[in-house]
Amino acid sequence: MRMIAVDDERLVTEDLEFIVKDLSEIKSFKAFNNPANALFYVQENPVDLAFLDIEMPVMSGLELAKKISEISPDTAIVFLTGFKEYAFDAFGVNAIGYILKPFSEEMVIKEIEKAKRLQPKNDGVKPYIHTFGYFDVFIDGKPVHFSSAKSKELLALLVDRRGGSVSTENAISKLWPEREYEESVQSLFRKVLKSLRTALADAGISDIFLDVRNGRSIDVSKFSCDLYDFLDEKEGAKEKYNGAYMQGYAWAKPTQTHIEKLLGGR
Repeated sequence: MRMIAVDDERLVTEDLEFIVKDLSEIKSFKAFNNPANALFYVQENPVDLAFLDIEMPVMSGLELAKKISEISPDTAIVFLTGFKEYAFDAFGVNAIGYILKPFSEEMVIKEIEKAKRLQPKNDGVKPYIHTFGYFDVFIDGKPVHFSSAKSKELLALLVDRRGGSVSTENAISKLWPEREYEESVQSLFRKVLKSLRTALADAGISDIFLDVRNGRSIDVSKFSCDLYDFLDEKEGAKEKYNGAYMQGYAWAKPTQTHIEKLLGGR
């Protein structure tokens, strides 16, 4: 899981970092003493679990939790507080739990385990990504649903790049080639990112998507793909090519041309 901690007391975030630094469940940890910085981070990066102090200046943990939930509905929230009476408010914003300060290692680990159990699972089935013809993602033979056509196209673009990083500007130029690179389209792109994260989380395959500041990519080891099998010259892969590649996406033409060349102009 990708975790953040937000508390205006630096010692608290340092204690949390010390507790989680060697836990196999935690893939990444980021600490913030300013809620605004944390909120900006969540807008740009996937976060599975957030530990939030309730009492902070300028923006309370309850306010921050509501904003995080709007951006990333699947982020699990755990509140840190020195006052037991805040527990009711904590559960009012869909928090999975709260921890009273001073907290122990056992208390933190218990909430992490709870968050882990609540994460969507795909029962270990490896996704299969279909690119010959139309682009689709399957888990155990069933297609993954994308509520946004552009979020699906973004994933297709990342698959086409075969693990290479795609910047925000480059992604926008492919998804909206007619648009200028300005704030309104950047805001639209952030909504597409949010939709993609939600679709992958719902399918239990969030781990295929890698998102670092201004760069998105995919972990090619987490799924199978007809294009990759073709390029790796796996047995039977050539026969799956039906003359079309990622149909409907104009930016996919160079890869299709490369496929045709490998087939000798078929």
